[in-house]
Amino acid sequence: MNDVERQQLTDRLSGLSFNEAHREVRKIDREAVLKHYRNSVWDEYHTLWLLPNEGLEITLVEKSDIDTLNQREYGAPPGQRRLGVTYQYVGARIEPLARPVAKF
Repeated sequence: MNDVERQQLTDRLSGLSFNEAHREVRKIDREAVLKHYRNSVWDEYHTLWLLPNEGLEITLVEKSDIDTLNQREYGAPPGQRRLGVTYQYVGARIEPLARPVAKF
């Protein structure tokens, strides 16, 4: 896949929701390998897919939004409340595959 095709795929995946992007990756390559799911990197969460037949690494990027819920955290002091985390899909990053993928 050349640079123009990778950029088009990046734009297409960035316009989808997170779940739709997951399904689209599986449609592109049925032998895709999910290496990391919501791996924390600085202030982002990365989900890494390796596509051996296409020779691509696709990273789906999310950011977290932490909100305080109105529920008491059990086992904590009375004033402490439970945190609710929601993830917002930011976009996709696509790079050529650096090394071959081990197939099991």
